[in-house]
Amino acid sequence: MDSLGHLIRTLSPSGSIDLHCLLAGIWVADQPAAPLGHVPYHVILGGQLRLRLGGASQMFGAGDVLVFPHGTGHSLESVALGESDVPPEGDGERHFNGVVTEVVAQGDGPVLDMLCGKFVMGETASSLLRPLPDVLHIRSEGRPSLVALVEMMRNESIDPRPGGAAVINDLSSALFTLLLRHLMTEKHLTGSVLALLADARMSRAVEAVLMDPAQPWTVGTMAQRALVSRATFARRFAELGGTSPLEWVTHIRMELAARLLVREGLPANQVAERCGYASEAAFGRVFKKHYSSSPGAYRRRMLNEAGRTQTPP
Repeated sequence: MDSLGHLIRTLSPSGSIDLHCLLAGIWVADQPAAPLGHVPYHVILGGQLRLRLGGASQMFGAGDVLVFPHGTGHSLESVALGESDVPPEGDGERHFNGVVTEVVAQGDGPVLDMLCGKFVMGETASSLLRPLPDVLHIRSEGRPSLVALVEMMRNESIDPRPGGAAVINDLSSALFTLLLRHLMTEKHLTGSVLALLADARMSRAVEAVLMDPAQPWTVGTMAQRALVSRATFARRFAELGGTSPLEWVTHIRMELAARLLVREGLPANQVAERCGYASEAAFGRVFKKHYSSSPGAYRRRMLNEAGRTQTPP
């Protein structure tokens, strides 16, 4: 497994497709700001739309993927909408097909065919997207793997089959990985762990921590992995990653701890050991400082939230 693979495994993001929209005529769909750690996205399969964000507007069409790294509220609207037009209330008729909720708005003119979903990460995992703009636009054209993935997502959404919900959520998670891969090739990621992964020397230390976060890491031992001096490593790490090496190690340990507590259901003492803490008490203090709640309270809150979101729309 490479360093990006280790990062994704540690952050353990989940993905989902919530809506398959077929919208014609005059329509407007307002999207409120998403909760912390939620990254909405839209995949345009056919047609066009106008995105309004922060007082600006821009047109997008088939093959475009729009991702909102900070969950910024925005509005999507018909390209046929004029300044004097009054769109109908609501965004169309809704029907849950067993996999996604289908939204259909009847009207004249071309139909917008679009999937809407979200990536859900830990409360601090979303910091890896911190240096990105409010909206990230990715063209699937010229990216065969992305084109194939989007086509599979579309097929699973419109033709529900046994296990479809599980397949479509896994495909959405795969989309997140392709997004990060794309961002790493852009190399405009200062202030993010992705910038560290894109640096040949820093990535050695990052991958070592991701492979074994329980080790008693110090700036010195991380510098040894990067084959640079301690001072050079600390300076370069802060320049690229936007944080100190040991602060980042703590973040990684806390993301791992959250996954072990909630998804794997391990008791706090075992989680403490897996994350490199000598005692459950020491682990609990760091965890509470990071998440503002004890490990037990955090687990109960996250399980309750997961239970509420599992009800079909």
